[in-house]
Amino acid sequence: MPLEEVQNMGYEEFLKRAKQYMPQRLYKYFPNTVKRDESGNIVKDKNGNPINYSLDSLKNNTVFMQTPSEFDDVYDSDIHIEYEDYVKLRLQEYCKRCKIKISEEWTMQELGNALLRHLIDQYKVENSFLGAFSKSDSTEMERLSNGILCNRTEINIIKGLEPGIALGEAIREEYGLFCNQLKTTFRTTCFATTPYSQLMWGGAYANNHKGFCIEYTVLPNEKAYEEVFANLFPVVYCKVRPDMTKRLVNYKDKEPTVENLWDIYLHGALRKSIDWAYQNEWRLLLPLGRKKETDYNTAFFPITKVYLGNRMDAEDRRTIISICKEKGIPYVGVKRSQEFFEMQDCEQLCENCPNVTSTK
Repeated sequence: MPLEEVQNMGYEEFLKRAKQYMPQRLYKYFPNTVKRDESGNIVKDKNGNPINYSLDSLKNNTVFMQTPSEFDDVYDSDIHIEYEDYVKLRLQEYCKRCKIKISEEWTMQELGNALLRHLIDQYKVENSFLGAFSKSDSTEMERLSNGILCNRTEINIIKGLEPGIALGEAIREEYGLFCNQLKTTFRTTCFATTPYSQLMWGGAYANNHKGFCIEYTVLPNEKAYEEVFANLFPVVYCKVRPDMTKRLVNYKDKEPTVENLWDIYLHGALRKSIDWAYQNEWRLLLPLGRKKETDYNTAFFPITKVYLGNRMDAEDRRTIISICKEKGIPYVGVKRSQEFFEMQDCEQLCENCPNVTSTK
């Protein structure tokens, strides 16, 4: 569809269209590797066992919800917020909260000077910047934001910065935290629509054919999966990165609404470079507020099949097969076609495959 048409849909229409074209089955590729820390050491759980999110997902029928910063695409879920535009908009907002008469034509420098003079004048009277802001018509979130700006500015001055630079650094820090907040508003996990993608098998997703792929059957009418179904969306592939600065800055210091959350989803979480269109990706998005990493494992649709990678070693194959048998899940090996450049199911039973029966 034309990008403009997608952008003009709104949340309700996009959701309706997405559900009409929801695949009957979704697939997720897993590397089947253990977690390592920054030094390369294996991370273990409280029982001393190596942590392997791939096996956890298979054993527990869960998917791990990641933060977008962990993705391999540097643009993934990165909403473009122009720094200078952000600063100007926030200076305008802070001036209005201080009841400073300003003009829309004022430059960023003029706005900053006006706000700084007002803050300094108030400091001379009350030995505090905070009194410069009007309290009568401010919301609680606005009052908290005002207090944070004043505290940061004062701390910067104590550190030895000139007042103007101290205010500028306070807003720069606010900008960085705001951009990070947009990325941490949600967590996500990704799915494909085929278990035979050579690019997915051959990359990091499946550890260069050494991992496995899980098939999930979508059950749209079962209440147990109601939340999961409602929060699955197709990715929008395009070349354009929209400038969302003004719209998103207007949401700052306000209670979140469906509309502003949808802006973050559509222009961040669901928008991806057209270079990745081969993935035909669907994403589960959840605005989670839980803190512990172990809480980000989310129950998903039932597992109905497991595909074993073409280069998976014998020990790993036996492990996966054992789990599948215990859970009653069908499984099959994936091999290269001899006639085409594509992957296909292996006709041989995994139990009889030399890759499984070979000795350790």
